[in-house]
Amino acid sequence: MVRSPRRLPRSGAAALLLSALSATILLLFPLPVTAQEKAVALDRPRLAQAPEPLCFCWSDGKKIAEGNMACIRTTLGRRLATCGRVINMMSWELTENPCPES
Repeated sequence: MVRSPRRLPRSGAAALLLSALSATILLLFPLPVTAQEKAVALDRPRLAQAPEPLCFCWSDGKKIAEGNMACIRTTLGRRLATCGRVINMMSWELTENPCPES
């Protein structure tokens, strides 16, 4: 017959000290990583998505890439405009054409 050692009841302070000590030991001496463990991705891969443009204009809360056209609000009503660059700032270049209605 195999006897298991009897455990003595621990007080709250002793249990807290023991758990803090075991956590400190795990931080100082982490367990070795074996070759059989799989790597876990922290962030989903973004291979299928198009990269964000480096330079863009804003229109109704959306990013419009440089060179693309959008229908923006002006004092003359909604007009087609092209996102472009003036020196080193992005700006809208308005056209005379009103926005096409669908």
